[in-house]
Amino acid sequence: MNAWAVVGGLVVAFGSLITAVVLAVKARPEARKLKVDGTAALLNATTATSAELADQVAELQAETRRIWRAQAAQEQRITAHVRWDRQVVDTLRSLGGEIDDPPPLFLEPTPTGD
Repeated sequence: MNAWAVVGGLVVAFGSLITAVVLAVKARPEARKLKVDGTAALLNATTATSAELADQVAELQAETRRIWRAQAAQEQRITAHVRWDRQVVDTLRSLGGEIDDPPPLFLEPTPTGD
């Protein structure tokens, strides 16, 4: 192998190395920009999804509170009705009437099979 071939090979190798370094240096800002753009897009999507979920949770909490208030009011009405039923039955029986106990106003829990 002659010396010029070795020198030529070294020049080509050194040129390839310089080219690779230049391309890597140029690519780093672009890669950072892509990474930043991707992070921003992900953050925007996550923020939008989080806001939607927060709205849904707030709606569900408000609906749950409405249901609880309605259930509490219904329980008060049923409790009052049970007292009234008992008074009517007791009054009829004290007057000599025969009457069955009133049917229950509350649903009996059913087994779930668990």
